[in-house]
Amino acid sequence: MKKYTLTNLTDAHGWIGIIISSLLFTVFFAGSISLFRDEIYQWSVQPTQAVEQGEILSVSKIMQLAVADRPFNAKEHLTIIPPSEENPYYQAYVDLIEEEAGREYIGLLMDPVSGKVVGEIDQFILAEFIYRLHRDLNIPYGVYLIGFVTLFFFFMVLSGILIHVRKLIGNFFQYRVESNTRSKLLDMHNVIGTISLPFTLMYALSGLIFNLVIIYQIAFAVILYKGDQDALLKDAGVRSVEVEWQSKPHQYQNIDQLVEQYRLEFGHMPQVVRMYNYGDQSAAMHLIGRVDNMFAQRYEVALNLSDNSIIFKDDAEQHSEVRHGVDTLSELHFGGFAGLDLRFIYFILGIAVCVLIVTGNMLWIEKRQKRLKASQRSVKIVTHTTLVSTLGIGLACCVAFLAERLIPVSLINRADFVIYAFVGSLVLSAIVAVFISKQTLLVGGFRLAGAVLFFTIFSDWLMYSENLQLLWQANEVTVFGMQTGLAVIAALFTFIAHKLANKKPIMTAEMASA
Repeated sequence: MKKYTLTNLTDAHGWIGIIISSLLFTVFFAGSISLFRDEIYQWSVQPTQAVEQGEILSVSKIMQLAVADRPFNAKEHLTIIPPSEENPYYQAYVDLIEEEAGREYIGLLMDPVSGKVVGEIDQFILAEFIYRLHRDLNIPYGVYLIGFVTLFFFFMVLSGILIHVRKLIGNFFQYRVESNTRSKLLDMHNVIGTISLPFTLMYALSGLIFNLVIIYQIAFAVILYKGDQDALLKDAGVRSVEVEWQSKPHQYQNIDQLVEQYRLEFGHMPQVVRMYNYGDQSAAMHLIGRVDNMFAQRYEVALNLSDNSIIFKDDAEQHSEVRHGVDTLSELHFGGFAGLDLRFIYFILGIAVCVLIVTGNMLWIEKRQKRLKASQRSVKIVTHTTLVSTLGIGLACCVAFLAERLIPVSLINRADFVIYAFVGSLVLSAIVAVFISKQTLLVGGFRLAGAVLFFTIFSDWLMYSENLQLLWQANEVTVFGMQTGLAVIAALFTFIAHKLANKKPIMTAEMASA
């Protein structure tokens, strides 16, 4: 590659990295945490409830309890998500008559043994909020913004390969311990980028497809399908259940038998059981679940309850290649094809990419400072933005964990206050960063993050020690696993703060005064 081409490519790599670094860090940081979304949700809910022991209620019984004494809109949907290893509760989404209820639906979290409503699903927002932060930043049309960020990230991965292709093997693990700060940062950036290359490529491609799929869909519908959206959706394996309301009340006795039948056929309990026209003679049931011994294959079966006739069936023998491809990408993206150990590996790689982003920004800042004609205003802006979008996001997530635990479960609009805690912490971090030195901000930020997490664990036991003891006796250990993870991260933050406090500033004097 010619020298001037390499120089231009390096500049483009650096500038694009700086422009998207804040959003990209947020995506990877929140995405790494979201790998344990189910565990975070259990940690949010389980300590607040007494443990029930006994036989798990049937799906049909949960349906009856979910709609009882509620303005249920039977012409719409009733969706039940049965308990699983990832989530021990029944989840019920009940469509309501909006004129009576004032809202379209209610999401209920139900004890699988007693059927008691533990709370509304949206009350415990933390896990979903962090996942949405990863997916679309929790803003309207954020999914498209993240899609374009992913597109630029894909370019950065490819340009990084081209920049270092000649030294990719020879300097694979080069790290110059005795060299200057820039060389150390460059070596760290290159080593992390090389080791995580398969991971980053997979995430860049799958994220690009997930976030910009609607654009592809529109293009295909217009060009290949000549505007026939229904034909496109059919080929993509997206099917809908349409049954005509008959106004003939009916109680079905075959719901549980059908659920068990397809559990035995495919080797997995349906992950979703959705009813249409529930309580009417025209009722239909839609089952969605995993196929046993398949990497990413799901099954979907829709049937009429009146005669058990199949409306459509999508399984390993009859499936859409497009749908199967998307399911495969989804399994790769979320690490759902293996156990907890794989998600830990994904987590470490995700945090490594966060370090990759930070070191890239630091290299750009150091390079700009050495240029006499470079604008120092741009250096100040990038330095401030880097600190707020990395340390600030991490601290805000810690505060959100604490808020999730401290805010009373019975509080109206509880979820909003968890979000306010996150946003408020992030805004406060941005303000404080303007008035104190960057070294002080780093040390104080890591110390505060560690203290917040330690206090979160302490609050668990202070508020819910009795329920936690019952959970331990019932061998429900997910909450304790979460507490251990939070304690390890808190200890790591405290250790980093101690190391930073006893070292010379890692940024130059010019950066510290920026």
